[in-house]
Amino acid sequence: MAQNVPVIGLHPDELQWIRMLVALLRHPDPTIPELARQALVYLSRGTSQAATY
Repeated sequence: MAQNVPVIGLHPDELQWIRMLVALLRHPDPTIPELARQALVYLSRGTSQAATY
């Protein structure tokens, strides 16, 4: 049963990326979620540094 959950600040065309991220984080191979987590940390640090300039 699919249910829609509205998320503030999320555009409908971004849902595919959220679904992909959730799939990576739930992957049964433990290295895949860890790699996805490290990529998110890297991106969040990059965006926070870009916002300070």
